[in-house]
Amino acid sequence: MESITKSNNIVKKTDVSSINENPLTEETILLEDVVKLDVTGRRVINGLNLRITSGEKVRITGGAGSGKTCLVRLISGMEPPDSGRVSVLGHSVYEMNADARAEFRGIHIGLVSRYPAFLRRLTVLENVAMPLTLRGVPLAVREKYARTQLKNLELLYIAQSRASQLTMYELQAAAIARALVSQPEILLLDDMSADLSIKDREKIGDLLREVHKSSGYTILELVSGINHVVDADRMFNLANGKVSI
Repeated sequence: MESITKSNNIVKKTDVSSINENPLTEETILLEDVVKLDVTGRRVINGLNLRITSGEKVRITGGAGSGKTCLVRLISGMEPPDSGRVSVLGHSVYEMNADARAEFRGIHIGLVSRYPAFLRRLTVLENVAMPLTLRGVPLAVREKYARTQLKNLELLYIAQSRASQLTMYELQAAAIARALVSQPEILLLDDMSADLSIKDREKIGDLLREVHKSSGYTILELVSGINHVVDADRMFNLANGKVSI
C-alpha cells in the first residue's frame, strides 16, 4: 500500500505505515511577528505572535473581516506573509516551494470550512477520499481509509449519498472525515459551525471531543461568535490583526 511522507520538505509516496510521520517537536504551530497586507495595504495581520503545542485545543474568536480566514491560509501554507515567520511541526512553511507546501499541507493539516465544497457528482465516500485521490493513492487504499473515517464518525450510512442529499450536520461531519482521512496532526476549523443549529453544534462538538480523545490532534478553531464547537484549552480574541487573551 502507498501513501505519503516527508523528506527534506519534499513529499514522497511511501508505505502507508508512515503516513503520519513528522518531526520530533512539541511546538505544532508557531507564528512570529507575522504581518499580512491586503490589496489596499491594510494590515490584516499585524505583528501576530502565536504558539500552539501538540495536542492543544485552541479557539480564536474574531468578527467579520478580522483576519480569521487569512490566518488559516497563513498557517496552512496557502498565503505567504509579507513579513515574519510561520512554522508548522518544526518546518518553516514558506521556505518550501509552492508544490512542497501543498503536499505538506495535504499530509499534516486537515481543513474544515463553513462551506465544505464537496463535488456534486461524487459520492460522500469519493469526496472523503479526495485528498488521497489528489496524491495518487491507489483506489483500494483510499477507499479503505475513507470508509474507516466514515465508520469512526458513525457516517457509513451516507457513504453512497451525494452532498445534496445530506443534512447540515451530515455535511459538516463528512467534511471532518475528509479532513482526517490522511491522519494529519493538525485540524483547522474555519468558522465551520456558523450555519449549524444549536443541536447540530452540540453533536459536532461531541464528535470532535471523541476524535481528540482517540487521536490527540492539535485543533485550532476560528469562530466569529459564540457558535463554537470545540472545548478549548486556551481562548484568544483576534482584533486589529493581533491575538489577545
